[in-house]
Amino acid sequence: MPIYLILIIPFLYAVGWIYWYFRHGKPSSELPKALSFHKITDLPELGGTFNTTYQFESYMKFLKRNGYATGKISELLKDRSGKKVLIFFDDAYENVYLKAFPIMKKFGFTGVLCPIVDYIGRENQWDRGINRFKHMTREMLIEMKEEGFEIISHSSSHRDLRKLTDGELETETAGSKKKLEEILLTEIDYFIYPFGLYDKRVKRAVKNAGYKGAFASYNEKNNRIDRFAIGRNTMYIIDTLFDLKIIIERKPLFLFGHEDQKGRIINWFSRFSGVIKI
Repeated sequence: MPIYLILIIPFLYAVGWIYWYFRHGKPSSELPKALSFHKITDLPELGGTFNTTYQFESYMKFLKRNGYATGKISELLKDRSGKKVLIFFDDAYENVYLKAFPIMKKFGFTGVLCPIVDYIGRENQWDRGINRFKHMTREMLIEMKEEGFEIISHSSSHRDLRKLTDGELETETAGSKKKLEEILLTEIDYFIYPFGLYDKRVKRAVKNAGYKGAFASYNEKNNRIDRFAIGRNTMYIIDTLFDLKIIIERKPLFLFGHEDQKGRIINWFSRFSGVIKI
């Protein structure tokens, strides 16, 4: 093999890391620590947005052994120091209730459930492949809420909000807030963007809907907080305890940059899940 072919891979990797550093910046200690999960299941799933039960329990055991605790969103936004972490469950799948919930209770943790209002208790339309996955029922959401879990809106139908009309956007933001509050009889103060995608118009709609803040998939800039685009780091089936350690501690910088950029690339491809039918 020609020597230039051997050298081009580390060269391109270095270029990508440098791009990440100048594009997104060194992580600030002021940013809240936030982990995102999707499905907790031992069934295979083509998209890779799942973790096995054993894998998830090993993550929670690691956090507990290393002195991490969970809390409410408002608490962590006020005091971002110390070993507090937010644990999100995007889409609020039924397997989170069946698999993750008992593990969280075992370690004394709570989390943030992000249901898609129109799919509560139903299978969605974007999971394709070997298995289909159902979302939590109203009763499951209420039970977890009573155990200390926080619930936020993940829109009405999980569409790319940037491509919607003003009326559709209002339904997805203000409409989902109202419906979720009626279903769960609780205030819904925060929003999470489907696929992590947003623009100025979408952020304005979320603010106008009365939310106190919103979450994206990753921070636009790691060295400052945007209350309506707070980033998180998603854990995928390919991730290990070592990856979790780097992500949660945000050091060493070189390896955190690798993990952060890896997650951003995977998340970029997630936007095509609504159009790929397998």
